[in-house]
Amino acid sequence: MAKLQEIYIPKVAASPPARAGNGPSGMVTSFMLAGNVPYLKHIPDDLPIDLYDFRLQNLPPGVSLLETELTSLAEGLEGRSQNPIPLLSLNKTSHMNILFSDQKSYEPRPGGEARHYTLMDNLLRPCADLGLTEDSLIDWRYDMEKEIDHIVLGKGPPGGAWHTFPEGVRTLSPEAWLTLPPGTTGTKPHAGGRVSARAVAAYCRKYVQQWQLQRYFRSGVVVTGVSPAPQGLPCCPSCPRAARYLVTGYETSECRVFRYLCRRVVLACGGGDRPNTLPLTHTHTHNVFTHSLADVERSVHQMTNTDGAVLVVGSGVSAADAVRLVRAAGLRVVHLHRQPNDSLARLPPQTYPDYCQVYKMMLDGPSGNHENYTPFPEHTIIEITPVSCEEPSLKLKNYTEDESLHPKKVKLLNLVTNQTVEITVSLIAVLIGSKPDLFFLHTDFNPRNIQVQDCKCEKKQNQRQCFLKNHWHYIKSVLEQSIQICKSRYLSAEINGNTDTGCTLPDCNKRKDGGIGYGADPSKPVDGRSNPIAIDRSTHELLNGPKGVYALGPLTADNFIRFIPGGALAIVAQIHKENKSELN
Repeated sequence: MAKLQEIYIPKVAASPPARAGNGPSGMVTSFMLAGNVPYLKHIPDDLPIDLYDFRLQNLPPGVSLLETELTSLAEGLEGRSQNPIPLLSLNKTSHMNILFSDQKSYEPRPGGEARHYTLMDNLLRPCADLGLTEDSLIDWRYDMEKEIDHIVLGKGPPGGAWHTFPEGVRTLSPEAWLTLPPGTTGTKPHAGGRVSARAVAAYCRKYVQQWQLQRYFRSGVVVTGVSPAPQGLPCCPSCPRAARYLVTGYETSECRVFRYLCRRVVLACGGGDRPNTLPLTHTHTHNVFTHSLADVERSVHQMTNTDGAVLVVGSGVSAADAVRLVRAAGLRVVHLHRQPNDSLARLPPQTYPDYCQVYKMMLDGPSGNHENYTPFPEHTIIEITPVSCEEPSLKLKNYTEDESLHPKKVKLLNLVTNQTVEITVSLIAVLIGSKPDLFFLHTDFNPRNIQVQDCKCEKKQNQRQCFLKNHWHYIKSVLEQSIQICKSRYLSAEINGNTDTGCTLPDCNKRKDGGIGYGADPSKPVDGRSNPIAIDRSTHELLNGPKGVYALGPLTADNFIRFIPGGALAIVAQIHKENKSELN
């Protein structure tokens, strides 16, 4: 069994130094754990901002940021991050052995919710909010003694969810805010220029190769459980008995089970793994909906203008992207939305003409008469009825097994007038936000408490659950302990909840959402925007979880790439301090 000193878990993967999901959070953390240490450069006197006061000027020379009191340095700094250290630095180092990170990191948007800049952000991108691209004040040096063995686990290639975006989707953040430490890109990025999501994905893949982090990354894996490790008296510091946590999972290609022992776990799985869904009724199921832009793009390429319209539900940025994709394909889009989202209203037209066009169409309403666009403001779906297609296009005939593309009649209710209207569509895209999926975080898991007969929910399990069920005997023959973890995934509601809120029984004993107990409000599910994971802001260690479990990125409300290094720095600095104290 592999033994790791620390573990980092962004999404659903595990490995010695592993990262569940290999997005920007896992990449930055891996960069710092690999022995790259941040030092403060000389601060120019001509910086047009009064942030670098005597606290930075009086830092002892030759002392790394890992050895300084980050909280006192970050005190009083303001910005869009809710956590102080990210504002201090855009690059952080994390001390863990397993990293999971498949998260989607959203770029900063004007008028963001956070109000406190982190120290790292000010040092990595001086004067960034003034539209300037000043050189970083951080000098990165490799120190072999600071290198910590770790592993980054992810379902796909490095970059995480950035690889899933359609080709036409561009970032909200300017290019200058998307670079990761140490920030060298060869050319100086344009302060206000936006790039495609595919370009960010390519950058992430190249980043891992450029800084020789491949040995820390393990792709194509899914983490199924993080549970307390068996306790015993360790014979030495490196003894597996000193581990606190057991991380289990499987490889998606060969279905091979793996497990790691580690002392620390870092959660960096992002906040978009479980899409929000519409309430289920007896007239429709989730099979008729799609919840990702990638599925929308794939579907519209299979359709022609004779196959029917596409219904888009939502009023945010993702819904606006879907509207743009459908219209660009020459198809008619029916847009069901409430009031236009504030995130669209705050975007300046000069920089975001694409989103502002959709926002204008939403404001114009039915009287706008825009080509291939029919809005239904303040409407909701009350009934969906499948209809027989007369003769689908030749392009669509090969995809008739996809239920989401079958023609269907949708009855809409006007919430203002209570009038109903019926439309016929071929695809329904529901893009109304998402939440993180923390099903694997079973720190209080006890297999003896799981009993199949106690589960009252009769709803069908999703595809991942079916996969584990179909390979039940194979997994059991490999490892008995892994069987219990996989079984807990199959019965995940007994531990952390369903993947949606629908159930056929009103007294279902399953929890509605995952992550209950870890958020700022422990009684509610974890949400990267409204209820992030509660952490010690100086160390990013979970407040409502066991010792040695950390979180960063969207899980802690740092939804912007520019703030991720700060969280990694806080975690890595804390790990180095703990390791140093253990040696003394």
